[in-house]
Amino acid sequence: MMALFLSIPRSAGDGATQARIDDICRETDDFNYCRGVFNGHLPGDVVGIRGLTQIALTQTLIYASDTQIFIRRLEASRNGSSELHNLLKICEVGYGIIVDEFGTANLDFAKGDYGSVVFEVGKCERFVNDCIFVLAGRVPEMKVKNLHAKVLVRMSVVSSSELNGGRRHSSPPIAI
Repeated sequence: MMALFLSIPRSAGDGATQARIDDICRETDDFNYCRGVFNGHLPGDVVGIRGLTQIALTQTLIYASDTQIFIRRLEASRNGSSELHNLLKICEVGYGIIVDEFGTANLDFAKGDYGSVVFEVGKCERFVNDCIFVLAGRVPEMKVKNLHAKVLVRMSVVSSSELNGGRRHSSPPIAI
């Protein structure tokens, strides 16, 4: 009986919540990853845009921080070229900026200053894209990390823009 209870999947939210999640995730490069992040962190069946934004902001902050630590460890473990070290440093600095901006965005979110949240997270897509560009597949361990970070940042941009009263439509996602 206990094993049956533990194997029952967690609720994926009501129809309106799932529709809103799907709308946000359609604006990312990886619909399924986006949907999995939201559904894995829903606090209940009914979650509004504020709750979804909070999930996106929090998960992006955690992921960016973990990725920055990963990059530092990668730099320390590689005895390769100084060029690769410099490229990893670009990524480390970029992820540091993402951590700072999302830390500030989380504080502004708690104060209800959603316009500032949109401004802060909106700057961060370029830092992930810069890391993707400079590494250009040279560090396989970073490929998935960058792609997931790109989705998480985009989830935050889209959800915070909607929370602030409108959708931010930037250029469509670019396939990598």
